[in-house]
Amino acid sequence: MPVVTNAEAAAYRVTLPPALYQGTVQESLADIRVFNASGEVVPYAISRPSARTLPRGPGTVLPLFALRGDSLAAADAVRVTIDSPNGAVKLQTGGTPAVGGVIRQYILDGRPLGTAVSALQLIWPENAADFSGRLRVEASDDFSSWRTLADSAPIANLHANGQQLVNNRVDVAATQAKYWRLSWMGKSAPFELTSVIAHPADSRLEAERSTLAVAGSAQGVARGEYQFDLGARLPIEKINLELPELNTVVAAELRSRAHPQDAWRRIAVGKFYRVNTADGELRNESIDIAADSDRYWLAREIDGMGGTTRAPLRLVVGWTPSDVVFLARGSGPFMLTYGSAVAPAADTDFSAIPTAVTVVRAALGEPRELGGKSRLIAPAAAFPSRRVLLWATLALCVCLLAWMAYRLTNDMGKNAPR
Repeated sequence: MPVVTNAEAAAYRVTLPPALYQGTVQESLADIRVFNASGEVVPYAISRPSARTLPRGPGTVLPLFALRGDSLAAADAVRVTIDSPNGAVKLQTGGTPAVGGVIRQYILDGRPLGTAVSALQLIWPENAADFSGRLRVEASDDFSSWRTLADSAPIANLHANGQQLVNNRVDVAATQAKYWRLSWMGKSAPFELTSVIAHPADSRLEAERSTLAVAGSAQGVARGEYQFDLGARLPIEKINLELPELNTVVAAELRSRAHPQDAWRRIAVGKFYRVNTADGELRNESIDIAADSDRYWLAREIDGMGGTTRAPLRLVVGWTPSDVVFLARGSGPFMLTYGSAVAPAADTDFSAIPTAVTVVRAALGEPRELGGKSRLIAPAAAFPSRRVLLWATLALCVCLLAWMAYRLTNDMGKNAPR
């Protein structure tokens, strides 16, 4: 496969496509090489990308609304008016509470965030009175049903002998919600919050996955069973059954094996469906499995739990493809080759390369055949003539020693005294 680059760089990175996995001979990908225009092998390394954690962004100040008086009465009397999907929320309470009444609750408008929150930081005046209490944090998406995220979080604002102890941060499980409610448990704080800062949670960016779908065959197997040949040894992480007909539900177990003569291993059991609803077609999610590189798979319907479909099923597998990183030594264009039964591993350890070296993403062109199908078959082992000669010589020496021992014993027996 030719390497297609768009910019000059010291190193390039390409993602291995499904066709390469189907064309390699060795499961460890040892038969991969990268050549430059002069036919020289350039240093390369095979890496498996993993999920990346993006750093947290800055906190966001949320619109804050104070509710005074009895907490339950205040919450029940709240009326919400939303001007626009991203606009401000207007809160109206029944009755007219006394000016300067005790604040029992705060309502936060979290709709402008658009991301999950991992902590809330309370801000109050610098000259606020000393206080030590507990706070309940709740979240809601409809302002009707609330879920508790922190039942009794400690809050403190203490001063003594020129020292201060301030605990104004409440950590919660990563949650994305439209509305937040803060309620004092027991006594309320003698001061009013001026603002609340929502700190976003770490976002996890999953590595991009490749997928392959193959049709099943019902020949040579029992009724309700389908066999699948992926044509490659893939590092499978997700698996699913694609049903050919609408409004079908199948409960099945999935098995795999590396070679046709091996026994089947049970990998997963699940219910697979494809139904039509008022909102459109609904399908089941893929099943996460431990990394499995078996080539052959079997889907077996569980008796009494599913509905057999007459059309063949399709097996859909997903995996995180490896990357090949290589140094652009020599002149291009570069070529990624694979498919040799005799090529030993030749990848390089790039851990010592400075991080300042920029690795540019490149693409792979359409594959073309070089050595032919014969390169995929390991040549027959040569006749071990040297080994046979060595063993023949050793056997001859043993026979000679046995003959000499026999002669010596026979002569000693004839000359022995009476």
